[in-house]
Amino acid sequence: MREALAALDFLVVQDIFLTETAEFADVILPASSAMEKMGTFTNTDRRVQIVRPALAMPGEARQDWELICELGTRMGFPMHYDSVSDVFDEFAASTNAYKTLNYVHLGEFGKWYPCPDPATSEGQRIVFDKTFPSGKAKLVPAPALDPDELPSDDYPFVLNTGRVLEHWHTGVMTRRSAALSAIEPEAFLEMHPQDAENLDLQEDDYVTVSSRRGVITLKVRVTDHPAPGNIFIPMHFREAAANVLTNPAIDPWGKIPEFKFCAVKIEKYTEGEPTQVGAAD
Repeated sequence: MREALAALDFLVVQDIFLTETAEFADVILPASSAMEKMGTFTNTDRRVQIVRPALAMPGEARQDWELICELGTRMGFPMHYDSVSDVFDEFAASTNAYKTLNYVHLGEFGKWYPCPDPATSEGQRIVFDKTFPSGKAKLVPAPALDPDELPSDDYPFVLNTGRVLEHWHTGVMTRRSAALSAIEPEAFLEMHPQDAENLDLQEDDYVTVSSRRGVITLKVRVTDHPAPGNIFIPMHFREAAANVLTNPAIDPWGKIPEFKFCAVKIEKYTEGEPTQVGAAD
């Protein structure tokens, strides 16, 4: 991804902070944060709701829809809307699921779609309560496949990546929260006590973790959360980015990258404390 972004002739990024992606941008447009947005969203239970701003936008920041509309207009596709309600009503009229809804009817608590009569009804809370349009659900067994990459003598550990409670994705907002960053300030590797003993590692020792694709350096956290032979690294820390190690191989049907399983080796870091620069610095 870094190589692809670096090769672009021109890149515009719309965001609220100087993110890793924005560092490649020729132009950065100041967007609105979640607490400053005005618009609509749909929950996974199909409830369509209005989101209202809790804070005024700072400086030259603008609503996302305003930025998109002005870009479209300047590029020759006029997008003249006076409000978010105009945007929503056009969108709803263009779909089958939302076509009976309009912004005014959403009110304080929103509506479920489909909603044949939004003036008097909250909508259809459960869509398929007895059957599906095609009849009963069809369950198809799927055989388990081996991972693309298994542990070996050279790479004996299984790496699993994921999240921690305090942070979200690449930490664009959560690592700028003083409280959340104080609780979970830096990258770490969780390892079973048995594996730590075998490698002569103690809590807070630095290690290098290597795969066939890359190397990162981070601290050890000794815990019985992972099983022996397995390690866990959270994905939120750019200074020890877990996806430098992970396997981009995709499964044959869903085309989902195999970021949750790859083979790695672990070695004690013996060159002093490494310099790490956090995402918020």
